[in-house]
Amino acid sequence: MAKTQRIEVIDVLRGFTLLGIGIIHFVEQYYAGAPPEEHANLMTHNLFDQIVLGLVSFLISGKFFMIFSFLFGLSFAIQLNNNQGDPHFVRRFIWRLFILFVIGAIHHLHYRGDILTIYAMLGFLLPLFIRVSDKWLLIIAAFLIANVPTFLTRVVEFITHTSLTGDFFETPQSELLQYYNTVKSGTYFEILKANFFEFKSKMQFQVGSGRIYITFGLFLLGLYAGRKNIFAQPEIFKKWMKWALWTFLICFVILLTIGLTVSALKIEMDYKLWGLLGGMPYDLLNAAMATIYVSLTVILFQKEKWKTRLLVFLEAGRMGLTTYVMQTVFGTLIFFSYGLGLLGEFGAGIAVGIALVVFTLQIAFSKWWFTRFQYGPLEWVWRRLTAMGRR
Repeated sequence: MAKTQRIEVIDVLRGFTLLGIGIIHFVEQYYAGAPPEEHANLMTHNLFDQIVLGLVSFLISGKFFMIFSFLFGLSFAIQLNNNQGDPHFVRRFIWRLFILFVIGAIHHLHYRGDILTIYAMLGFLLPLFIRVSDKWLLIIAAFLIANVPTFLTRVVEFITHTSLTGDFFETPQSELLQYYNTVKSGTYFEILKANFFEFKSKMQFQVGSGRIYITFGLFLLGLYAGRKNIFAQPEIFKKWMKWALWTFLICFVILLTIGLTVSALKIEMDYKLWGLLGGMPYDLLNAAMATIYVSLTVILFQKEKWKTRLLVFLEAGRMGLTTYVMQTVFGTLIFFSYGLGLLGEFGAGIAVGIALVVFTLQIAFSKWWFTRFQYGPLEWVWRRLTAMGRR
């Protein structure tokens, strides 16, 4: 879209979301997975690191990917609205997703935590919901965002004592150490090879944790939001924030009760038992906090003083794909062996500082870029390759 056609608050929200995503990835040192036991202190070297990691885990982790996923579904709705009556829209959208998958696959070879490949694969399902009614769209979205499929799976696993999704958190220490050493001291091509074979593990995590269901549920919620044009109705977000605050409070009390009970009774909690008892409240708490962030951003954007402040995120959000991938370029060059090789050399405190510096540079770059060009670098490539599908 040309700049005049874009909804500014959506780009601002995307830019803000990418800041949160960048902080998480830098704190994780672009490792995206459990480190081996002998490097368990990868993110926490001292008390300050522990405090920072705790704040990041509570305020950011698990929340901003939700907003990013919601915005992906919203983007589909906007494209759909702009192409009403076009009989070839779905075909072009599928081709567009195929290109995104290729970009994501290249990105995954460098960073196994890539989300673009997941978005591309799930995106193929979105056209199936074009004619689904608003009521059922919300019902299905709520069912998935609450991660009900995973909860039901864990109930069956608990009753039958069988694993339906695999023990994706029980990777042998030898394999974890081998991957760590590859990232820390391997060659560039050894890292690409290691990440290539990590795609299966990534999919196991997506299904086993239920992240894949939550993501698609947020796609559908974004589709609903686009249908209703809710970003042109800021008063709606005041209601959303009220509901989200109550949901957050209820889920926080449930999780606190579970934690205190387990501690008092000295119950040994493995991942599956914790997932059964606290998984759904935790997912809903994250969804509630994500809703609060979105609602607060939209509400503040209506106030002139805050709008001026929030517009700092605009250009970085306009080139969301470029911003996301360039964060990985910075991150892997800092932490991986083919760059500075600083993986594990410092903790969360310094990592957050680096993330803020990198994002500040990205804001400056994006502002400079849009004084000369209409699209971000990767957005232009994506657009040109998409146009090839029309020939």
